[in-house]
Amino acid sequence: MKKFYLFSTLAVILFSAVAFTSDTNLLVGKWEYSSTYQGGPFKLLAIFRANGTFDGFINKKEFVSGTYHMNHDTLYMSDPTCNAKYEGVYKVEFFGQRDSLKFHVVQDTCAGRREGTNDKLFRKVINAAK
Repeated sequence: MKKFYLFSTLAVILFSAVAFTSDTNLLVGKWEYSSTYQGGPFKLLAIFRANGTFDGFINKKEFVSGTYHMNHDTLYMSDPTCNAKYEGVYKVEFFGQRDSLKFHVVQDTCAGRREGTNDKLFRKVINAAK
């Protein structure tokens, strides 16, 4: 009986340690903003990877690559179009079942990045099972 309690206690401690230390990055994946521009469809796709890199595509053409990191609900991102050494700072607000989000600028002097992200509603791209 002692072994059972010892094993149970160890299992609870191990599970608790894993549960509280795992920091899943909800931003990892593909996110798309859809709109119209000059009378035609406009799609902005952002791909955030677990290794801290991202790529941006406008209408399926890559236009930016950079790095990012998250600290709770705050995103820090940089790319060479706005000086790779400078990070823009955004609050990330998730909606629903975390299948959509908005970026809210905290500080970013890069006008193009601000205009392409600030207060835009991005939806998570879910790949259909094949």
